[in-house]
Amino acid sequence: MFGFGKKKKSAPEETPEAENSSEAPSQEGEISEPPTKTGLFKRLKNKLGRTRDSFSSGVANVFLGKKQIDDELLEELEESLILADVGVEATRDIIKGLTEKVNRKQLTDVEALSSALKERLYELIEPCSQPLSIPEQNEPFVILVVGVNGAGKTTSIGKLSKRLQQQGKSVMLAAGDTFRAAAVEQLQKWGERNDIPVVAQHTGADSASVIYDALESARAKEVDVLIA
Repeated sequence: MFGFGKKKKSAPEETPEAENSSEAPSQEGEISEPPTKTGLFKRLKNKLGRTRDSFSSGVANVFLGKKQIDDELLEELEESLILADVGVEATRDIIKGLTEKVNRKQLTDVEALSSALKERLYELIEPCSQPLSIPEQNEPFVILVVGVNGAGKTTSIGKLSKRLQQQGKSVMLAAGDTFRAAAVEQLQKWGERNDIPVVAQHTGADSASVIYDALESARAKEVDVLIA
């Protein structure tokens, strides 16, 4: 998952095209077929992969060229984690633990520091690595998605709603992000793709009002899961 510290594989060398062009299709009079559409989960995987690579490369750059552990390296690492949206509280916990190990001489080189960082990140996310269990109840199960801009909330909602559909759950979406430009339209497109109803109002509307209306609608229609 965390790929920092790993060397990237070099791209394969390009092979020269064959000199004989007899097998190549002629350019005249041919109608090219439309490109095959990439599957939904393939696109989601690619986007999440770019997020992972961005995080990994950002942290890896901190260790690049460093030969010893010092205060400057730890400060750069702290800044990199915060910029990667790890969170202030989690970042402080990570840096505090690493600093204590450095002071106790448990970490004596940059490679050991990098390994300790990966271990700590795994420890933090492990409690969250559990399947989502939706209980049988008369009320809609509500999932509230929050996060900073650009973190992939809308994409995650689309992926989650599709997964729940495949599990036989009825799903409804609420466009609670009413202030970010095009946020409502983006969620509505995800609803259209997955054939899921979306409760939305105009841009700038009261978010609480949107979610309240969505909850009332989900109750009336006996929807299993409401994602807002």
